[in-house]
Amino acid sequence: MDMQRKLMGLVLVGGIATLIGPSFWPAHEQPGTTPAYAQQAAESQAAQQQSIAGAEQLSAAFRSAAKAVRPSVVRINAMVKTQPIRRNRLTAPGLPPGLPFFFDEELFRGLEEQATADEGRDSDAAELQQAGVGSGFIVSSDGYILTNNHVVQDADELDVQLSDGRRFVGKVIGTDDRSDVAVVKIDAKELVPARLGDSSKMDVGDWVIAVGSPFELDQTVTAGIISALNRSVDILTYEDFLQTDAAINPGNSGGPLVNLRGEVIGINTAINSRTGSNAGVGFAIPSSMARQIMDGIIKSGRVIRGFIGASLAPLTLDAARDAKLPEKYRSGVVIDRVLEGGPAAKSGMRAGDIVVGINGRPVRDGSALRTTVALTPTGQVINMTAFRDGKELEFAVRVEEQTDAKMAKLSGTVEIEEWGITASKLTSQLAERLGVDERDGGIVITSLTRGGKADKAKLEPGDILMRANGQDLTEPAQLINAIKNSPKGVRLLLRRGNHIGQALIE
Repeated sequence: MDMQRKLMGLVLVGGIATLIGPSFWPAHEQPGTTPAYAQQAAESQAAQQQSIAGAEQLSAAFRSAAKAVRPSVVRINAMVKTQPIRRNRLTAPGLPPGLPFFFDEELFRGLEEQATADEGRDSDAAELQQAGVGSGFIVSSDGYILTNNHVVQDADELDVQLSDGRRFVGKVIGTDDRSDVAVVKIDAKELVPARLGDSSKMDVGDWVIAVGSPFELDQTVTAGIISALNRSVDILTYEDFLQTDAAINPGNSGGPLVNLRGEVIGINTAINSRTGSNAGVGFAIPSSMARQIMDGIIKSGRVIRGFIGASLAPLTLDAARDAKLPEKYRSGVVIDRVLEGGPAAKSGMRAGDIVVGINGRPVRDGSALRTTVALTPTGQVINMTAFRDGKELEFAVRVEEQTDAKMAKLSGTVEIEEWGITASKLTSQLAERLGVDERDGGIVITSLTRGGKADKAKLEPGDILMRANGQDLTEPAQLINAIKNSPKGVRLLLRRGNHIGQALIE
């Protein structure tokens, strides 16, 4: 027993000794002194140094990209007096709404609260106050700036702050709410423009940085990757979003998404979030689309889009069976309607055709096809592959310029921004919802913006416009023509429920 106790004591002491004093080990067994251990330590240290060098190279690439673009990034303060807010859009019960979508809730909440507080005040005497913050980036040395339409559309004045602290009043040169792009101009020279890159060369997994003024924190840089390409999320008419997990928050709208070469490949536009803050799912308008829209606005003062005169519908199993679509085609778009005399009709296309390819590339969905056509220069021929009754057909469609009148004729719906309304043809479905006879004709106001001309003339959602300046209305396009041909005002005959009335919109 004594011997056992002595042995246990030695073990315990030996154990403690190994923890507090390696000198108790024989010299030839001490850790770190064997050749194998030394080689392993050296290899580990070399691998560590190599990893650090790689990380430093990536860090240097981020620094270089941020340094290249930050001088071009601006903060845009939306200043308001009294302004009708597009988010205060009234929609008739049961009728299809207009297309308002609010990408930066903090910006629009500020605009709405300020406009509400200013109601009834003398607009000439009202002081300008900041109601929201967005971002943008300089695209020319003489002061053109690219941003989002939703950053500028409800502001009475734009206060543009450069990276060096200088401030200028921004003038809106042109906007496009269908793609959410806007061009602003400031009176300045010798500015540092951002370099626009080629968004079509980006791929999933590529590193990117986002720059802007989230939560009014100017010149904030965040990093991430391209999470997906060609996203369509049904918030705009024309979409081809780059998806990224780089942090985008309120205030980032309109700022650049940049590749590691320091080139702008997108405009940060929207986030998918339940909290209003970054959740790792952000969307940017690709630079290829933004550049074309910007060039049209600057050169001609308007956006020129392609048009083929066909409405589209999703590909269903029934439609695929009817057209005898081969199983190898997993995506496509159904031609729902062809406008008589339009480019698609002239090429021989018919309703029910399933488009599976355009210019040799597969067609993913209706949004992608619509955007491709819209970005095609007018006069150019696009080659469309479609199936009809099990046969593969090729159509050469010459693209025409899209106009409001053509779109209204095709869709039966038109948005008249200068009046602040969306109007639709009186279809059997709308007539049933409103409790009227479709044969009476007219066009229906489906949504209306508070503060617009129509609102001031006491029009309401659900009103049926029967005549404009004495001419019967059966199509929204006729109202557009009446407005264009009557610069001094349009007198309307309308029906509201069982009552007939008149209104004058000047």
